[in-house]
Amino acid sequence: MSQPPAMTVDVRRALVRQLIEQDPTLSARKIADQIGVGKDTVLRDLKAIRQAQEQPPPDPAATEPQHAPDAPAPEAAPAPRDPFDEPLRRWLTPEARADLALLMEAGHSPGYAVRRGLEVLAVAYRGAWERGLCPRGTAPEITHVNVSPCNPRESRP
Repeated sequence: MSQPPAMTVDVRRALVRQLIEQDPTLSARKIADQIGVGKDTVLRDLKAIRQAQEQPPPDPAATEPQHAPDAPAPEAAPAPRDPFDEPLRRWLTPEARADLALLMEAGHSPGYAVRRGLEVLAVAYRGAWERGLCPRGTAPEITHVNVSPCNPRESRP
């Protein structure tokens, strides 16, 4: 199986922020181990998170461009919304947090658990579409999952 793609900086920082909110005593090394990055990366993320928290929110009036009085205002076309731009805590419901905590009990980092969960779900969707069980673009109903017996020493990533 190929290596999963690296998470974006925004997703990683959201994970770091979430872990610190859950346990403010966590060391950078423990956070790094949980999300699968280096300690120095976590230290840089923590610094960026602190700097972002210290900055005052932007003044909306100051960011709007000034138009010539006789020129028509430009049409504002909504930009496509990228779900990766949202902080993880916005879409991670309490139920999803509990599921993530369960996966972390098996020794998975939050990043690995999320990537693996998405991979498993995508494989199920792709298989249903390729076998013609439902039209591409529609969500198939997943009725069961097969699990093989595991050796506890081999179950951790």
